[in-house]
Amino acid sequence: MIVYFSVLIVVVLAAFIARKSESKILSNCMLGIAFITMVLAAGLRSRIVGTDTGAYVYIFSKVRTFADVMSYGGDMQEYGFWGLNWLIHYISNEYMVLFFAIAVIVIGCYQWAILKYTESIEVAFFIFITMGFYLFFFNGARQGIACAIYSLAIGPMLKRNFIKYLGYVILAILFHKTAVMMLPMYFVFNRPNTFKNNLFTFVLGCIAVLFIDKLVGVASSIDARYATYGSAGGSGGYVSFGFTFLLGAFFLTFRDSVRIDRYLYDRFLNMFLFGVMIGMVSTYLGTDPSGLLRYAIYFNIAAIFLWPIVFINLHDRLSRFVIGYSFVIFYLAYFVLATQKFSDYIPYFFNPSVSAFFH
Repeated sequence: MIVYFSVLIVVVLAAFIARKSESKILSNCMLGIAFITMVLAAGLRSRIVGTDTGAYVYIFSKVRTFADVMSYGGDMQEYGFWGLNWLIHYISNEYMVLFFAIAVIVIGCYQWAILKYTESIEVAFFIFITMGFYLFFFNGARQGIACAIYSLAIGPMLKRNFIKYLGYVILAILFHKTAVMMLPMYFVFNRPNTFKNNLFTFVLGCIAVLFIDKLVGVASSIDARYATYGSAGGSGGYVSFGFTFLLGAFFLTFRDSVRIDRYLYDRFLNMFLFGVMIGMVSTYLGTDPSGLLRYAIYFNIAAIFLWPIVFINLHDRLSRFVIGYSFVIFYLAYFVLATQKFSDYIPYFFNPSVSAFFH
């Protein structure tokens, strides 16, 4: 955990200084330090850090020509990722370069969205790291890229620019087909958060439970990898769902206290509650947490933008202290538990070529 905590401390501190600084040069330097720190930790890791990382290294070794891109892409309809692998070979055949390229794309997209749609950037970066969005692409590179690209669609959604929103979603689909489900979400999220709309989300979840076999059947007809998404396969999702459920309950309860940025809060709350619904369905059915539950990450990124709005709307010192203190403890506990338990993030090993450099 030393590497991950070091990244967390450097990034949050740099973001805090960047926000507080009156010098644009210093602010940009601090944001650059935050970006480079996250990219370095992701790019310099060994292939054994992350459950699926070895598989991506194997794919990288196989996709060397444009014909390979068309072959693999034709099988999975995710030409973006295979194309990225092919292009990286023009730079180097070392998988470290692929890791760096993925990190630059993912972190670049998220950092742009954070800087664009929230003022309390240190809070947003804290959430980004401790809630697992940063580490997610260490393991699920393709979906990690798709989620990061989708974060850029948040702006067009808020501004009701469907064409631009559609463009970002289509780009995300090129890296992971699960992003296709975000197309209708433009109309679901862009509403005030009301009891009626929340009831609609809940009913949608109940329908998903009743018709999960049919939904999985349709999905598996498109891609055989989704055939197991509705079947029982483990209990690893309970911690994640319990965490997001508590957050959803808090955000929903806090809504009445929001006076500043209420429009944004409602849209992000709609988004987050939809993710809670997916977690509820997955947990109730006992499905493999690497299947259905991974859909929720597209929606859970709303927490990055919800928390800064929460703190802006805390006006007395006592509530800021209590909620702020609980917020830090709660998230750090989840960060440690999730990082130690899931996806082989620990222990962290450097790329062998990097380790050899220091010997």
